[in-house]
Amino acid sequence: MAAESTAKLPLGFRAGWVIICCFTALILVYLVLPQFIVLPLSFSDRSFLSFPPSGWSTQWYEKLVANPSWFQAMINSLAIGVPTALLSMVFGTMAALAVSRGGFKQAGVISALVVAPMMLPHVILAIGLYPLMLQLNLLGSYAAATIGHTVIGVPLVFITVTAQLARHDFTLELAAMTLGARPWRTFRSVTYPTIRIGIIIGGILAFATSIDELMLALFLTGAGTRTLPRLIWEQMNDYLTPTIAAVATLVFLFTLVLLVIVALIQSRSTRLDGWNHD
Repeated sequence: MAAESTAKLPLGFRAGWVIICCFTALILVYLVLPQFIVLPLSFSDRSFLSFPPSGWSTQWYEKLVANPSWFQAMINSLAIGVPTALLSMVFGTMAALAVSRGGFKQAGVISALVVAPMMLPHVILAIGLYPLMLQLNLLGSYAAATIGHTVIGVPLVFITVTAQLARHDFTLELAAMTLGARPWRTFRSVTYPTIRIGIIIGGILAFATSIDELMLALFLTGAGTRTLPRLIWEQMNDYLTPTIAAVATLVFLFTLVLLVIVALIQSRSTRLDGWNHD
């Protein structure tokens, strides 16, 4: 269908369309290719990174499994990522509801402030949070890292929930309250089913962001709470081995699975919306 519509365009427009498609393809290759170069590096038989590998071996994955430091770093990442996702879902949803139906005259300014942590360089956030966590005696704890990661996770949930609320019919809530439903029951029965997909997607994105975050981990975690990105950074400073490529490959695959889940949820939501409109 798209090919037929493109064929009907004038020659100049078709040439421009081809150029745009080729340029987009080059950008995608540029973004994705490094990820797939890491994969063969993790199976190299040499003790240093070289591409292409001269031989193949699974020894780096075996050493990865046998090293308790990597396992502990993974546990730390999960111990920080899960509460980060949950807190981001709660606060992001509350902020989206407040902005969408709070009647604020400066709703745009408030939205910009909520989204600001996602736009600012994370090193600025880390420098700002460091003395605060130090003053609260939380520096190096799970709580400090969770708070820091939640700061950048809330905007993700805020954006996805706000997008769902933009399609929400608020007269349904008024009808429910007119019939005697209390605010909590109105939210649970009317509002939540509409924004549930946005909350879930935002939570998954917040979790994935937490798992991959380095800068905040460098400033806020300690030796006992260091995450996978921080341990990768420390190992790279000491000696760059294919073990790091193995860890990077596993993190990439894990993130890819999360993104596929998000895509499937969005696809299912789109189909359901189409059926509802029909």
